[in-house]
Amino acid sequence: MINTIQARVIGAMRYSMDNGVKGAKLTIMNEADPNNDNRVGHEVATISAPYEILDQIRPHAAHMPCNLEIDAEMRTTGGKITMHAIAVRKPAASGNSNAAATPAASSNATTAKGAAS
Repeated sequence: MINTIQARVIGAMRYSMDNGVKGAKLTIMNEADPNNDNRVGHEVATISAPYEILDQIRPHAAHMPCNLEIDAEMRTTGGKITMHAIAVRKPAASGNSNAAATPAASSNATTAKGAAS
């Protein structure tokens, strides 16, 4: 299942190992859910991605941290749900351009944090 989320991307990196394994990860930051008494401030999470996604993010590097739309596939690995980005782009103009993420993105990012870190 693919979800489109809006998140504040604070960085990205990619890697290529000698054994041929390649990949990338996005580091995102979202405000903690104000309705959750157990969290304050911001949450930081990582989302796995293909090696080539860095080329989609590079044009936005000068503006980071910045809000980006992320098409993310939900994956189940070892009983945990993780997010894997498949596309990244500047958000379409909307009335809510200052929002760092939707509440659903914050909870999904939290889930991804434990599994993708």
